[in-house]
Amino acid sequence: MNQKPVTRSSEKDPLSVQIGSAARKARMTLKLSQEEAAERVGVATEVYGRWERGDLRPSTPTLIKLSKALGTSVDTLIGLAGERKATTPKITEPTPDPMPREFRRLRRTLRTMDKLQIATFTRMAAVLVTHKRRRQGSLRKAHAATT
Repeated sequence: MNQKPVTRSSEKDPLSVQIGSAARKARMTLKLSQEEAAERVGVATEVYGRWERGDLRPSTPTLIKLSKALGTSVDTLIGLAGERKATTPKITEPTPDPMPREFRRLRRTLRTMDKLQIATFTRMAAVLVTHKRRRQGSLRKAHAATT
C-alpha cells in the first residue's frame, strides 16, 4: 500500500486567531498580565497564552468564562460584534481576591507536586511555624522583662 505521509498544516484556525486577538486587546485594556487573566478564567497561564497566540481555541463554556473575566461579550471575542448589536456587560473593577498573589502561586505549585514533595513541604512548613511561635514567645518574654 502506498500511503501519503500525514502532514500538519502550519496555518492557524482563523476563529482561534480572532478569539486570541480580541482576548489580548481586552486584557491589555484592563491592564492585566496573562497570568492574571488566566487566574480570572481558572486556567493555566500556558493555556491562556496559547489562546492569545491562536494556537488553541477555548471550549464554549470556557469562552463564556473568558468573556466574563475580560469584561467583553462573546460576540466581540468571536468577531461578530460589528455584525449585530452586542449586549456588552459593564466593565467593573474586579472583586478583590481574598487570597494574596503569593498564596495563589503557592497553591498552583502545590498542585504540581507529587506525594513525597508535598510531605516534605508540609514538614518544612511545620518547622517554620514552630520556629516562628518560639521566636514570638521569646520576644514577648523579653518585652515583658523590659517593661
